[in-house]
Amino acid sequence: MTIDPQYNVGFVWARQYGFRVTKDFGDKLWLGLAAEEAQATNVGCHTPSSIPAICTAIAYQVAGNTGGLYDNQSNYSYNLLPDFVGKAVFEPGFGHYELEGVITTFRDRYFPNATATPPSAVGALNQTTAGGGLGASGRWSLVHKTVDVGFKGLLGAGIERYGSSNLPEVTVKPNGALEPLRGGSALATLELHPGPKLDVYANFGVDYVEKAVYQLVIASGPVDYGYGSPNQNTTGCQTETPPSGGLTTSPSNCTADNRAIGEGTLGYWYRFYKGSKGTLQQGLQFSYVQRSTWQGTGGSPKATDAMIFSSFRYYIP
Repeated sequence: MTIDPQYNVGFVWARQYGFRVTKDFGDKLWLGLAAEEAQATNVGCHTPSSIPAICTAIAYQVAGNTGGLYDNQSNYSYNLLPDFVGKAVFEPGFGHYELEGVITTFRDRYFPNATATPPSAVGALNQTTAGGGLGASGRWSLVHKTVDVGFKGLLGAGIERYGSSNLPEVTVKPNGALEPLRGGSALATLELHPGPKLDVYANFGVDYVEKAVYQLVIASGPVDYGYGSPNQNTTGCQTETPPSGGLTTSPSNCTADNRAIGEGTLGYWYRFYKGSKGTLQQGLQFSYVQRSTWQGTGGSPKATDAMIFSSFRYYIP
């Protein structure tokens, strides 16, 4: 019911091409299978300056080419297969229940001599890694359908792009292969319907991604890298920097890796009119978002944001 088109943190969704087959069994059980467009949207990997840049020695996506009718403002990843999604829905008479699962594969091309002098593509090879997750949800109408309560969650590895926060899905292992990051999303909803004209809603959700730290041994000793490494420089994350050319700038000594994004939302919709001539309604929403990060050299910085949305809509009958 939210006004914000990004939806609430914790809500699991994607807009993508897909081929789907569904079947119902006696209006109690529904099964669905789909092959959907795959994508690697975010590789979370950082290396300190003292070790070879293994995070940049890979290729996992390429910009679109307008000559091929692709969007040149978007990147297209090298995933080997589509994402395979399955869902089972059950309505026994009280409540609505869902079980779902997703299988995804990531592929990159690793260039072990990319940091050599001079750089070389000799020895390059393709590597494929599988990820996936399992989820469940439930929704119940209570008190003569004036109260709706819902819960949903998805846990797995490499499935973070299905969460509204779009957290990293993979990092890079020492051998150049993509490693799916463990994480998940959870959302709780409460909706009140005190009358035919008014709906009030509250949501609380969280998206989470686990850290994955690896160690390389160099001449000066072992060095950590990856996603969520304690060696990440976070000393400047709480220091505001002056603008450049009228634009806000970010501090160079702030490379905090996201740990979790949480959001609480409260809002309402009021319908002035709903009938043969359509629906006229107005809504107001307040959202509070907090970003938490993994521990770095300057601590674990956080960021918060409060937002207000309003909407006035007329639906054509």
